[in-house]
Amino acid sequence: MARIRIVASAFLVLSFGFTYFFWYRWSTQRSDYQRLFQSLELRNQELATLRLENGRLATQIQVLSLKRDEFVAVFPDLADEIRRLKVRLAQVQSINTTGFAVSTPATVFLRDSILFDTIQKSYFDYDDGFFSVRGKSIGNQQHLELGYHDTLVQVVYWGERERPWLWIFSRRKLKQRVSLKNPNASITFSEYIQIADPQ
Repeated sequence: MARIRIVASAFLVLSFGFTYFFWYRWSTQRSDYQRLFQSLELRNQELATLRLENGRLATQIQVLSLKRDEFVAVFPDLADEIRRLKVRLAQVQSINTTGFAVSTPATVFLRDSILFDTIQKSYFDYDDGFFSVRGKSIGNQQHLELGYHDTLVQVVYWGERERPWLWIFSRRKLKQRVSLKNPNASITFSEYIQIADPQ
């Protein structure tokens, strides 16, 4: 009789252990699936444009969360680019890619000069603190020297709650804001990927 109780107890303990193990595996797979599905949906998100207090524009997106193997499968070109930078993917914490375009109207005045008493030459230059153009026009040719410099400001922060009606029991969304100092520049593309693998 005691032997039957021991076997039954061992069977119950093993049953609970297996049940807990399979439930844990199922819940982690489910949460990984939901995280991956949400990240893939966020790839097609539109940039939200905000006007800052100083009048400059900033864009905002929600952060993608991927594991390393998922990142390599979804973004193989970006993974190759990271390898070309001689950084191992196991060391990567997050990846940020941002594209921007600049459109600056400018009017410059030509200054005439005569070179060697026969060749007419015109000089011009433009500089607005971000974009500079210097050049000369000799006959029917123009020789230009173009330069552009700017500062990209990026902040990653915890934004609004996923389910605001749950108040403090709901997780916050991880968001990114990007801004350029040049008022004539606009951000056309931004993507921030956080690697979710534990170290």
